[in-house]
Amino acid sequence: LCCVHHTPNWLFRSGFVGIIEYFAAMIIPMPAMGPMGGPPTPYALARRPWVQCILVLQSLCCLARMVVFLDIMGAFLMAIMIAVGFCAIREDFNVQLLCYWGLMCLINGSFDLVKLIDVLVKSHMPLFSSKFSQEYNIANAIALSIPVTTLLGVPLAWWIYRDWAAGGEADQLPGPGMRVSQGEAPNETSSLLGGRGSAQFTAFEGQGRRLGSG
Repeated sequence: LCCVHHTPNWLFRSGFVGIIEYFAAMIIPMPAMGPMGGPPTPYALARRPWVQCILVLQSLCCLARMVVFLDIMGAFLMAIMIAVGFCAIREDFNVQLLCYWGLMCLINGSFDLVKLIDVLVKSHMPLFSSKFSQEYNIANAIALSIPVTTLLGVPLAWWIYRDWAAGGEADQLPGPGMRVSQGEAPNETSSLLGGRGSAQFTAFEGQGRRLGSG
């Protein structure tokens, strides 16, 4: 009863999305990102199959992590991350949930990668070898695929967030350096170089022709 009394009232009204955002803010304290409402951009909708593909790969790795390595805690944390990603797709590709998913991918993937590097450094056995059994190579392949599939969600979530922050006006993505179209950059450069742009020169030319004809 005490927990229910101190729980915000909006948590009961906002449904599953509000619960995810509330507990994500409790687990990962960070500055408020602000509401990210509105329909998804065309770029985000075009990258929806890629997000689904990464989530499926993460789900397979999570299942293998629990069955092969019996890593219950790691699989549980990874399952929470996957649930946030699928919830973002279910909620009309919610950008805020995608940002939470990308942040959790960064944290979980970094820990899993450091854990894998630590094991490889301390071990005198190679990661893959034909001298060892097939089970050994398969287990190491699963151990390598866990951080790889987890970290794949980080750049994808980042590009979707950058596209949302730009108002969906980016012409070429992925890549943060390709957000300005080729037709816009010369105009901005010419306007910054001194105020004698092509538009001003054309206007001056037109006035000269009118004075000569008179």
